Amino acid sequence: CDLELAGVVSSAYVSGLSSLIEDEQELGAACVDMGGGATSLSIFLKKHMIYADTVRMGGDHVTNDISLGLQIPATKAERIKTFYGGAHATSMDDRERIEIGGDTGDYDRDSRSVSRTELIGIIKPRIEEILEDVRSRLDAAGFEHLPSQQIVLTGGGSQIPGLDALASRILGQQVRLGRPLRVHGLPQATTGPGFSAAVGLCLMAANPQDEWWDFDMPSDRHPVRSMARTVKWFRDNW
Repeated sequence: CDLELAGVVSSAYVSGLSSLIEDEQELGAACVDMGGGATSLSIFLKKHMIYADTVRMGGDHVTNDISLGLQIPATKAERIKTFYGGAHATSMDDRERIEIGGDTGDYDRDSRSVSRTELIGIIKPRIEEILEDVRSRLDAAGFEHLPSQQIVLTGGGSQIPGLDALASRILGQQVRLGRPLRVHGLPQATTGPGFSAAVGLCLMAANPQDEWWDFDMPSDRHPVRSMARTVKWFRDNW
């Protein structure tokens, strides 16, 4: 193989490149990419990423919770999450039954079913835990000092129905679901939130940086004070 590694880049950065609109990158916004093994977050200001972090939980942890809670294989848990998952239960979900049985030959085990409400009851606590961890990291970074507090959720894990409403309650009202926006003509199959990082990587490769910063960013032992200084620095220098 003649391919060589050109470099390594943060998924938080490339997801923000593709799913944040220009005004959000300019005025200040956070991108939260909910992947399988982890949830990455980045903060942009003046069209530059000024902060990045990772929460070591993602969609795979939700799948594992379903597998353990319903005592089913992980592959079946992933399928049930994809087709029936949600972050908010309604009265109609009590009546919707989901078949979770298999082909073991044991009638009682193979004919098992659960309500969608029960399934959401397994999914929701993990989603809340992830979002609350994201909120604490944004608070520690001093996100409130930005001119805008827009938060964009993207990644495959963000496609769970009802997630936007739950995120608005935990993260704040300025929350929207994001997907790749800055490349036109993409095949329909690649326009979903799960492709934000991949499309952002293509954007970065197509528009390589011509110069690197040669100045020192302000630093402080206190994250909130450091973020405030960073925002002030950007205003003064850009």
